Amino acid sequence: MTDIQQNPALTAIIETARKQAGYANYLLVREYVVAMLSEAHGDTDIPSRYWEEELAGFDYLLDASPLIIQKIREHSYHITGLKSYEYRRHHAHKAGPFREKLRALRGFDKKSRFIPEAAELGGFGHVIDGHLVNIDTLKFYESLIALDQDGVLASMETSKERPVVVEIGAGWGGFAYQFKKTVLNSTYVIIDLPQTILFSGVYLMTLFPNAKTFIYGQDGHISPPAPLTEYDFVFMPHYAIKNFKPSRLDLGINMVSFQEMSTEQVRGYAKWFFDNGCKTLYSHNRARSAQNEQLTDVGQILGQGFDLKEVSVLPVPYTLLQIPQPMRWSLNPKTMARQIIRHMITLAKNVKSDHLDYRHLLGKPKRV
Repeated sequence: MTDIQQNPALTAIIETARKQAGYANYLLVREYVVAMLSEAHGDTDIPSRYWEEELAGFDYLLDASPLIIQKIREHSYHITGLKSYEYRRHHAHKAGPFREKLRALRGFDKKSRFIPEAAELGGFGHVIDGHLVNIDTLKFYESLIALDQDGVLASMETSKERPVVVEIGAGWGGFAYQFKKTVLNSTYVIIDLPQTILFSGVYLMTLFPNAKTFIYGQDGHISPPAPLTEYDFVFMPHYAIKNFKPSRLDLGINMVSFQEMSTEQVRGYAKWFFDNGCKTLYSHNRARSAQNEQLTDVGQILGQGFDLKEVSVLPVPYTLLQIPQPMRWSLNPKTMARQIIRHMITLAKNVKSDHLDYRHLLGKPKRV
């Protein structure tokens, strides 16, 4: 008898987690992910140096216990760097800037599109107005606002045909969750490194238990056997994209991962979007990450096939919470001087002007 078996209470907790939908979904997704890893080959299938190192950090998830899967969202720090510890109750005193930034974002949101972090599978965040809020929550909300400002969401919500969205590099599935909650009648395709599909596949299949899904390799198929618009979620490995030809493609998305790729990889994805008739391309990236020497400039690469425009939401990147406040004019010279100094210091800390800033870029395909 093992030590765990000698503890009935702990055994009961583990068995309860084992019977939950999250763990059943994990076993299913893992089966396909392992097959994908065995199938991947060739130089074009090798991730950038950045992602090679990141992927090595969470290989333990290929043999995870029910208790780990029960809180798989907490393990997504391997992808985002965000840790649940920073949001525990004893850090509630740090919630103020999150509350202020949420309030600022709502000032740009005309249709109440805010979707909070889900509590399932270890969801975490500061409790603000009864909702869980973290940096990811605010980042995704800001992206929804950027898409809404350009009319993308409204056109999809009123479309007579079911829109198809393809996200390259969806990570743990957080934006897919918010988007699907927003545009209910949509097909969301995730193209990603196999290991990260462990996160997004388990997360989305568990939070949308009635969704119709397809995972690459399911029943021997390398592409969805039914029309694409009959699915809610489709999960494809990055190396299979060359053989994946969607019948329609309303929106292509990449958030904070093109900047970690090589020039060749970003150019390949951009060309794939263009060749498959992507109506709108959305990028929320830096030109490149500071340490990434394999990439030139995301915007320049995407601009080769798409007419890009920048959408402005807040004057700070998603990674920063402090927002410069407008100055209040005062007749008191000393008071005014202090306001100016504080304002300049805040700007210096929060607002960068170099080419590595995060930008919301929306593009339409150029005419050939």
